[in-house]
Amino acid sequence: MQAHWLTAIWYLNLAATVALALNLVRTGLVRVYRFFFVYLAADAAQSVAGLLLRTHKKAYAWNYFISQPLKVVLAVFVILELYRVVLAQRPALARFGRDSVGYALAAAAVGAFSLLMLDSAIPPGQDRILHRLFSFERTMDLWMLFFLIAISVFMTWFPVRMTRNGALYIGGFAIYFLARATGLLAVNLAPDLKKTLDLAMLSVSFVCLAVWLVALRREGEQTTVTIGHGWNPEAMVRLTGQLDAINARLVRLSRR
Repeated sequence: MQAHWLTAIWYLNLAATVALALNLVRTGLVRVYRFFFVYLAADAAQSVAGLLLRTHKKAYAWNYFISQPLKVVLAVFVILELYRVVLAQRPALARFGRDSVGYALAAAAVGAFSLLMLDSAIPPGQDRILHRLFSFERTMDLWMLFFLIAISVFMTWFPVRMTRNGALYIGGFAIYFLARATGLLAVNLAPDLKKTLDLAMLSVSFVCLAVWLVALRREGEQTTVTIGHGWNPEAMVRLTGQLDAINARLVRLSRR
């Protein structure tokens, strides 16, 4: 029974991913959320290729080996895009945040590749290349999870004003990626629960995709919302001043 549910939710995820990517094109939002669209397209392409190659084990494996690292790289660019969306009204701060996160993730990737050379404990029966790929992906997932938590904490603390679409994009992707990163880590710790954890990850993923599909609209770019400290006007004014001061300071530094 669980296998049937897993298959059904997998197909639902594929359908929702394709529908969402097409909806971004139809509404013109692809011009705003470019890397989000590319990530969705790559995810859908990987799934379709896997579906077509499922009876050819070697070709199926190569599809995963090639496409999965590409998706990790695209996820990095999605994280950078999230920082741009959050700090759109403060360009200097947005640029500083993106650069800092970009350098940190690049260093993490180099570190992950270096550690793979030292990681000789390969579980019996597991392919060496697959083991290396899983190790690299887990390392990058944990780093990206850290920066997602950081931007989420930033959003809830500072009074950040952004478009409604931007808030939905960031909130949904944070949930989407948090579920995936923690699920992959849990699978590594408890492989016997893989099917249950896969079902949970795919269920969370489908909910996020469905919400994006319904809620992301062209008019959402004209509607703005304020995240963080909306319940405390005095704190909102003070923290807004701090953000503006930091942004102004970064502008001055960039001109030197």
